[in-house]
Amino acid sequence: MEAEQTDYQDVVDQALQLVYSHHHRLISQLHPAAFSPLTLDQLRKGPLGQDLLRLAKLARGQVREPKEEVLAAIDSVLQLLFWPAAADDYSVPRSFWDTELGRMLALAKYRAYDPAELVSIGNAAQQLGVTRPTIYRWMDDRTLNYVRDDMSGRTFVVRRDIDNLKRVAAELSSDL
Repeated sequence: MEAEQTDYQDVVDQALQLVYSHHHRLISQLHPAAFSPLTLDQLRKGPLGQDLLRLAKLARGQVREPKEEVLAAIDSVLQLLFWPAAADDYSVPRSFWDTELGRMLALAKYRAYDPAELVSIGNAAQQLGVTRPTIYRWMDDRTLNYVRDDMSGRTFVVRRDIDNLKRVAAELSSDL
């Protein structure tokens, strides 16, 4: 377990340094005199550092928090990493979830859900009457929320989203 904790500290520190380097690059183009150097310890104490440290503890199973708080913290990190300037939205490349940071966030997200709230991809496709590639496309465009269990390597779809899609489909077909 100790090695896992050390790995997550490294992951957190690398993420903080990555965001900080982008910040420095942007500030140097906007107003270089406004840049104020920060230490790694200062970055860890900032809002992003605190979110990442909380998510690391959640991923390790050391703490539990309400699902909504976990999802909000993860979304905050993902927005910071993947929302380009002037874009209306952001998307997370599927390959991100294979990085150490992606695996840490995925495990924190997985632990926030009760197993009864999750459905396998095959089961989701069957319930919605679509193919597995359609489920993956809906996961990519955030029509369906999903959770990856890094320990088993399986991906699950959030049951509530499947139920919502079935309800919308039923409403549309009743309107025809």
